[in-house]
Amino acid sequence: MRRLLVLLALLTPLVAPAAPAQAGGWAVTSLDPVPGRFEPGTAYTLGSWLLQHGNHPYWGDERDLKVGLRFTDGKRTLTFDAVKLREPAHYATAVALPKGTWRVIAVQEWFAPHDLGTVTVPGSFTPAPPPQGAKEAAATWLAANNGKDPWGDIRPPAIPKAAPGTAAPAAPGATTAPAAAPAAAVPGAAVPGAEEVTTAAVDYAAPWWLSPSALGLVALAGAAVALLAVRRRRARQKV
Repeated sequence: MRRLLVLLALLTPLVAPAAPAQAGGWAVTSLDPVPGRFEPGTAYTLGSWLLQHGNHPYWGDERDLKVGLRFTDGKRTLTFDAVKLREPAHYATAVALPKGTWRVIAVQEWFAPHDLGTVTVPGSFTPAPPPQGAKEAAATWLAANNGKDPWGDIRPPAIPKAAPGTAAPAAPGATTAPAAAPAAAVPGAAVPGAEEVTTAAVDYAAPWWLSPSALGLVALAGAAVALLAVRRRRARQKV
């Protein structure tokens, strides 16, 4: 019995932190704006966002995720690993493709791969249709998270920014007027009257029931129940 208690005490810290990685078994990837044209043998850096449940950063440790982009033309498959950027859920992948028509697939570690669309080289990228209900899902997440937005100005393109003074974006089904398109800017040119802004990543609150401490308590409670069952069984055998 004492050996069993020691074994459970050693295993509990190992099991508890790993549990969040198995909670919520699906995710999607959305791309930042891509180049208007792809040329063969030319290097491009593509930004992407891995969103668990389609609307928020991964609840576990993002350093544990292997993220990247896979390109296949039916005969050849090219995979490029991504690197983590400063913002939650944000990644960058450097790619260079030969001539052909390539299916673009997001590699999402233990999450299922996500189809992003097709790129023709030389030519352009044709995105796959966005996941159904993506905008509604974004509003639902912010409302459930007390309106706390995990991103600043640098954010997933599919998730709108909440207006100043509001706790969360409009509820699912509500309509809003489209924002006016920004004026074209010349790269490197200063905008008169513009204020220099420094953006920073914003921490987000993961659900309390997925915290390591809560999961550790659950694991300990399960171990206690198992030990009690073993003791009762042995007591019955002695009678």
